[in-house]
Amino acid sequence: LSRIAREEGVLALWNGVVPTVARAMVVTASQFAAYDQIKETLLSTGIFRDNPSTHFTSGFLAGFVASCTSNPVDVIKTRIMNMKPGQYSGPIDCTIKTVRSEGPLALYKGFVPTFVRQAPFVIVTFVTLEQIKRFYRYLDSR
Repeated sequence: LSRIAREEGVLALWNGVVPTVARAMVVTASQFAAYDQIKETLLSTGIFRDNPSTHFTSGFLAGFVASCTSNPVDVIKTRIMNMKPGQYSGPIDCTIKTVRSEGPLALYKGFVPTFVRQAPFVIVTFVTLEQIKRFYRYLDSR
């Protein structure tokens, strides 16, 4: 940290903060929206019931959606955080230069590790959330 502050300036410590916040918003919005939509769709088939296996499946698929939507932001965030001074003027410039030089699939570099990391987290989050909701419904019914 001190080397970065000394050589690149204190503001360099905040390189990538905008894409990091954007990523957090994209991940959270996509996983919550996807989870609810997927769960509703599974339940509407009549095959699935509102139980932990449905919550697990919905969480797994929501993790996939969140990985698909967040991976491009991750790639750009990482490139901005590791850029040489002046390499990119911002996230949009970084995205344009990346796609032009490497193609659109460059935005999905590292997708498998992202999904392998994100899916279990999303599964645990939503299975836990559903169990907490079930517990509160039980308390309300007493």
